[in-house]
Amino acid sequence: MENITRQLEQLPFFSHLSPSEQEEITQKSMIRTCKEGDILHDHHAECLGMVTVLSGKTRVTMQSDDGREITIYSMEPGDTDILSAACVINQITFDSMMVADEDCEVLVIPAIVISKMEKENIYLHSYIYELTAQRFSDAMWAMQQILFLRMDQRIATGLLDEFARTGDSHISLTQDKLARQISSSREVVTRMLKKMEKEGLLKVGRGCIELLDVDGLENLLE
Repeated sequence: MENITRQLEQLPFFSHLSPSEQEEITQKSMIRTCKEGDILHDHHAECLGMVTVLSGKTRVTMQSDDGREITIYSMEPGDTDILSAACVINQITFDSMMVADEDCEVLVIPAIVISKMEKENIYLHSYIYELTAQRFSDAMWAMQQILFLRMDQRIATGLLDEFARTGDSHISLTQDKLARQISSSREVVTRMLKKMEKEGLLKVGRGCIELLDVDGLENLLE
């Protein structure tokens, strides 16, 4: 319970809740541990609630009826998601799925708690809509990548994002995972990586990709 309280206190709206609201949200929130590949939420499950990543990484996706998947954004420690609480925000009319991209821990504030409190607390209400706007902006950015960038540019963006996140040019990332991140197929990604390897931009290893020419990858995006 002490750990839950500590994590809740990091959320910007928590200090603006009344003592009774703070107690209720603390009592009903939970920390979930997930393995890589676990589905935290999909449209078949009950409305989950507000999710904050404490460790590891998750991915929020949309999936077509024939199984094609688009990653609309990723979440790292400190990031919070509200699209898994579509029952709280009636204007959300599409189905999304949250998947553990790595072993992770997440803080979950149940939808029933959020739904009740946001009607009574303007700070929580405002935070939810700010968060929703941010996530839709992330989704639009992902759509722009898919619609307007060449495949080599999409791969370069994905690899440079990992480089910026870790500070390490040795990217621990399988080709399958890279393909999922940039919403492509493994076969297409493999072909493009081979071409980029021949150009001296990177080196493909087993379960990893080494960036040999970061400046060259950045030049692809210009």
